[in-house]
Amino acid sequence: MFVMFINDLINTLEEFDVSVKLFADDVKMHVRVLSNCDVSRLQRALNALADFVDLWQLSISFSKCSALDIGKKYSTVPLAGRHIRNNVLNVTRTNVDLGITVTDDLKPRAHVPAAFLNILINW
Repeated sequence: MFVMFINDLINTLEEFDVSVKLFADDVKMHVRVLSNCDVSRLQRALNALADFVDLWQLSISFSKCSALDIGKKYSTVPLAGRHIRNNVLNVTRTNVDLGITVTDDLKPRAHVPAAFLNILINW
């Protein structure tokens, strides 16, 4: 049953030309944003995600949802204001994904100290 949900979700989101990455019950959507049209496409994909969740009577953990603007020093199109239903996504500078800290500039400065500290604690 789970595979059926996931395949349907992938098909739904790919209609909006967004890259979808899945791991267990986590969903990551990637969109290259070059213009306001791309931001609108992302918002339509988020709306489709909300519709999918409603259709299958699932839930979204909004506290775990965020937007990460990678390379934003070059971006002139802000991601602020993206939302799923009435829940505005927090635009962050870092995001932890499967234990790896990813930053908006893709540098390891946030991940390496945390990983090193984790090693020391568990030594």
